[in-house]
Amino acid sequence: MRKQPPGDDSVGRMQFMLALRQRGISDAAVLRAMDEVPREHFVESRFIDSAYADQALPIACGQTISQPYVVAYMTEQLGVAPHHLVLEVGTGSGYQAAILSRLAREVVSVERYRTLAEAARIRLATLGYTNVEVRTSWLPNSRRMESWFCRSARIAPRSTWSSSRRSKRAWSKRA
Repeated sequence: MRKQPPGDDSVGRMQFMLALRQRGISDAAVLRAMDEVPREHFVESRFIDSAYADQALPIACGQTISQPYVVAYMTEQLGVAPHHLVLEVGTGSGYQAAILSRLAREVVSVERYRTLAEAARIRLATLGYTNVEVRTSWLPNSRRMESWFCRSARIAPRSTWSSSRRSKRAWSKRA
């Protein structure tokens, strides 16, 4: 018999949220977003029982969904506000984009693997995250995207760019 995922279990959900607080996540908006987004919908079915474990889990194309604490920490560090437009690089399953969508006006997420991008696009739409656009091109092909790159107000310091090609980068622009 399959256990219910913590997202459907109030005790499991409380433990998940308590663990984030114990590790220093204190931004109420970030905690609310983490609580609202059902992580079990973003992991492969064979890992549903581990959806809320504080560990990265494998997804398609040899990629992983980041552990919940890392998602919460990165999101808190961005300081996203409701009027922000956010660019996420590395959509993966779409989990980080879903979290960001609860905080920002709009999220554009770019993924290099078409398989992941299409699955994330469908998943996000099915779950009702209407302010997320998933793209598969690194090159902006519209004036709107160009303006996001050119007028970005918060850019990760150059020192963080060299840390890892695979780590997620997000820039937020004050609209």
